Amino acid sequence: MWRRLAAAAVACLTLAAGPVVAAPSGGVQVLVIDGRGFGHGVGMAQDGALAMGQAGAGTPQILGQFYPGTKLGRTSGAVRVVVVPGTPDNDVVVAFPTGGEIRDALAGQQSVGFPVKVTASQPVHLHWDGARYSVGGAGVGGTASGSGTVLVAPVAAAAVVPAQIPGTSTSTTSPTPTLPGPTSTTTTSTTAPPPPSPGPSPSTTTTTAPPPPGSPPPPGAPPPAPTGPSSTRSLWAVPTGAGVVAVPARGRQYRGVAEATTAGATNLRLVNQVDVEQYLRGMGEVRNPAWPPASLRAQAIAARTYALRAMTRGGELCDDTRCQVYLGSQAEYAQMNKAVSDTKGQVLVYGSGLASAVYSANAGGVEASREEGFGASPSLDSAYPYLRPAPYMTRDPQPWTEKVAFADVAARLGYGGRLAAVAVGSTGPSGRVLDLVLDGSAGRQTVTGLAAAGALGLRSTLFTVRTETDATAPPPPAAGSGIQQLPDDATAVTATQPPGPGASELAVPTLPGPADIHPLGAHGVRGVWPWVLLSAALAATAGLGITRTVRARRATTA
Repeated sequence: MWRRLAAAAVACLTLAAGPVVAAPSGGVQVLVIDGRGFGHGVGMAQDGALAMGQAGAGTPQILGQFYPGTKLGRTSGAVRVVVVPGTPDNDVVVAFPTGGEIRDALAGQQSVGFPVKVTASQPVHLHWDGARYSVGGAGVGGTASGSGTVLVAPVAAAAVVPAQIPGTSTSTTSPTPTLPGPTSTTTTSTTAPPPPSPGPSPSTTTTTAPPPPGSPPPPGAPPPAPTGPSSTRSLWAVPTGAGVVAVPARGRQYRGVAEATTAGATNLRLVNQVDVEQYLRGMGEVRNPAWPPASLRAQAIAARTYALRAMTRGGELCDDTRCQVYLGSQAEYAQMNKAVSDTKGQVLVYGSGLASAVYSANAGGVEASREEGFGASPSLDSAYPYLRPAPYMTRDPQPWTEKVAFADVAARLGYGGRLAAVAVGSTGPSGRVLDLVLDGSAGRQTVTGLAAAGALGLRSTLFTVRTETDATAPPPPAAGSGIQQLPDDATAVTATQPPGPGASELAVPTLPGPADIHPLGAHGVRGVWPWVLLSAALAATAGLGITRTVRARRATTA
């Protein structure tokens, strides 16, 4: 029954793929690409989680739709998020709105000259010269005085207490989560102020001339010569009490602590080490307080699972759409804070380990297989039976159309001759393109659907192609694509590299919905059938034949 239902629904959703006939001479040959959705489409589709919550589904039903066969477990820990992936001049500026200090060990015995005490909102440079880490900036060395100075600790080596990161150890790496059996949770209520507007940390008035405290150096300006203590060990920025670390160059503030280090990279980078619960509050994946609580809780559980599984596999996360969008403390808002609190410690478990809780903005009404979303990996795909193609409820499959001149197609896809025709070679079980066939003067060439989407800047691989002749060539496609998030076991290398073109840093889902609170508990496929049937019905009547041109590269969800 299930296979027949899924096959029928996918048939309704799949865009028929066929060969393309070369256009006649006398105009510009253009490839027209009609598609749906935004992202890889594997696992949870955020538009589906929203639509199900608006229709009255509870969190277990939402998770059961997108991760069938998983259960709820409980774990916690710290995550390490690379917030400055690399600085060309090996210099990064930090500040503490409420004061803090720079250490050369997160806890325990410090080297001579550490810790360096930093007063409120005073910018301080953390520098790497290829051999030693050093502290620089106004007042370092005890030469400045008055408001906004940096005070240096006594020359003798000092010991400091561990930085307060609730629920974590003082290790520089996250502890491996322990996974108890499935459990249910009780709902607790929290309150929080409205989300503040993103921006640089507040400044204080100083006795010196502009720039104001906390401002990044002018573009192209060399970093100041080190004036403070130095160490062969990486440096830690530790705020006072429950304060935050500000990074003026990014206009962001982060809870927890930040490590300036070259470990795992050539240039100096800044890594935010923070409790996973605080990390979830600072995410930018869903920044809409009108989302139903059940949908926000599903998002929190999936994101917590993704982050902690990434830590067990690679030890670090990036802060953009290649991993999960993380904006820092200024992104916090009451509704998401409550969803995080209500689901504290809850993760998705499959077998004896954390499930691969990948998700994307919009799967176009049908979830993708793992092969369709991330490429063929026969040795791994069988380990994730819950990441399967299936229809789901959506109110907007996000149809889109892109036009690319054949000359640009050939250049982007590396076709060496004059391109005459393009066809879809094969599709996966959800209808997504597995490969494209290029034909022309250089013979036939095959390109994977994922490679084509990345090269042509497409929002997904759920598309068909056709040819038309236009009077003029359309603008070349923008670089990057909507297929951003990587599997949670492939984030370590990504975290050391800056995001490429098209990597979105901000995602603001729309479509407000009614409040709908449901209890959580262990879940599997049970309770999902009504939503599968409704999803198929909605897909059949969603008007998928109507397309619209989409030029914007930023989606409403990430």
